[in-house]
Order: sequence, then C-alpha cells, then structure tokens
Amino acid sequence: MSPSPAARAVVVGLALAAVRRRPLAAALVAGTAAAALARRRRRSAGPVPVVAPPPPLSGRLRTVLTEDGVELAVTEHGPADAAATFVLLHGYVQSGALWAGQVRDLLAARPDLRVVTYDHRGHGGSGPVTPDTATLEQLARDLERVLDAVAPTGPVLVGGHSMGGMTIMALAEQAPELFGDRVVGVALVATSSGGLAEVTWGLPAPVATVVRRLLPVLNERAVTAELAGRPRKVSAAEARLIFPRSADPALVREVLDVQRRTRADTVAWFLPTFSTHDRLEVLKAMSELPVLVVVGDQDRLCPIAHSRALAGALRASELVVYPGVGHMVQLERRAEVSRQLLSLLARALPHPQ
Repeated sequence: MSPSPAARAVVVGLALAAVRRRPLAAALVAGTAAAALARRRRRSAGPVPVVAPPPPLSGRLRTVLTEDGVELAVTEHGPADAAATFVLLHGYVQSGALWAGQVRDLLAARPDLRVVTYDHRGHGGSGPVTPDTATLEQLARDLERVLDAVAPTGPVLVGGHSMGGMTIMALAEQAPELFGDRVVGVALVATSSGGLAEVTWGLPAPVATVVRRLLPVLNERAVTAELAGRPRKVSAAEARLIFPRSADPALVREVLDVQRRTRADTVAWFLPTFSTHDRLEVLKAMSELPVLVVVGDQDRLCPIAHSRALAGALRASELVVYPGVGHMVQLERRAEVSRQLLSLLARALPHPQ
C-alpha cells in the first residue's frame, strides 16, 4: 500500500528539515503542517474567547540551592506567613512564567494563600543542566528542596503541567511519606504517568516511528549549532504541537517567546527521561488525597487517554476535560483551570487554617 498524501507530506517536511538542519520541533511541525494541508481537514472546536494576557506580577524572587549546587529561580507570591502554600511546576522547555494567570487568580480569590512558581534546572532563570542530571528523578529531588525552602511548615498543594506533573509523580516515588503529611492536594495538568514512547503526536504511526528515530540526531545538531553561535530556532509553526488551530494567537506568541529562551542542550538532554517515565503504580502514594486531573481533548503530547488512566488510578481524583483544547490547557482555559485549582484547595483544606 502506498503512503497517503498526509504521510508523504510529513516525510517530505522532515526530510527538508533534516537537510536544512532545522531544530527538532520545527522538523516535527513542518511535517505535521504539511500533513494537515494534504488532508484538507478542518477541526470545528467552536469559538474560543480571546484571553487577555495577565497583568505583570510582582513577587519575591529568591534562589534555592539544589543538592548538587544548581541555583533554582523561585518566585513567591502572597503573605510570608500564609496558612497554606500552592507550588506550581511548569512543563518541558517552558518556565514558571506560564503560570502567571493562575497565580493572579488564586491570589485574588485567596489573599491568605502563598503561591510559588519556579524554573526547573536548565529552564528559565535557573542554573544549567547536565546530561546526567536531566532526569525526572533529579527534578523530583529539586522539588523537595523547593518545598523545604518555601514551605517548611504548614500544608502544601502541588500542581504540575506536563513535565511538572511527572516531576510530582517522581517525588511520590522517592518520598511517598510526604503525601498526606505535608502535601495535602495535587493537580496534574496535561500530563502522563507513562507510555510516552507510544505517543504519535497526531501523526500516522509509521511516520511517528521515523520521527522518533530522528529526534536525537536533530537535537544534537541544534546543540552543535548553538555552541557555534547560532541560536536555537523556534518557528511559529511549532505551536501546532501544543495548540489547536483555534487558539488565541497572543497565547501562542507568549509560549513561543518562553520556549525560544530555552537552550538547545536542555531540549536534547531531557528528552530521554520521558521514554523511561513509568509511574502509574507509584500514584498509590497520593491515592487518599484530593487530586485534580485536567486535560484538553486535543492534546497531542499527553493525550486524553493518559489523563483518564491517571484518574482511574486515583480514587479521590476529579477528571476535567476541555473540548477543543490542546496541551496548554492552563492558558487556553485560564479562568476555568484557576477555578478548578480553587475547588481543589477547598477540598484539601475544607476548614480555615
């Protein structure tokens, strides 16, 4: 059977990207966009309200030192003597800045709350990563250091988007005793407990297999280019991996601006850790806690089936699905996700602290 026009278009896009030594994400999106044109298929996700960018936030900036001496850029919001703390973790190649909308909404509703964001090592304003430390296991140890620094006492809730959610699961594996005593609620946003090596990113399975084999090569080429003084390129077309076509262009620009500042070595070195992420069984550490699971049904990176598996393994969980929304659900449905986080807070801390 000859390949479909869509499959041929993806392969052509990948081949051109490889020849021109484009970065990985550009290669994936070049093929995906061409496939979409070949299929001539339109999605009818319905109108999406325009989301104004959140106003600037003024928080307390601080540095948390990890076990191996990496400085993590941490931002605290709300009173220093808050009764409870909500720590929000960002995703791969992004930064804590993308939680700004939720920070604003949480503080507006609960001025007694401390809300903390931080940048993972190798991301945003934090110190660099090495090949040996670009793992979810290391990120979990970093998270524990952050919790010790920003919330030495009092109840804590943690929320993670994508890689941030996987980091929380890795912490549950390493230190299950934290969940219940200190961590009293968890939000898992557009994330997965495993099986990421089988995700096809919306591509035909044979094409996805080829793409997966090309990833390390294209990423290393981007690292070499960056060392030679050529910054990692980020194309606007890359948004097709994380946003549906109906997404607000302002949100797309916001995310791409953040991703553009992520170094090529961070992109390359963290990639292998996702294929070994398999933590469905460790969720039992948080099975008695209120857990919020949020996903968009158009998520290509952590498909909806992964969130359903999470919710199925967590007895006290609540699954919220947003139709027509992609991987950046906390941006596309900012107000709704904030309301869900406040509901989780009420479930975790039903009485005033």
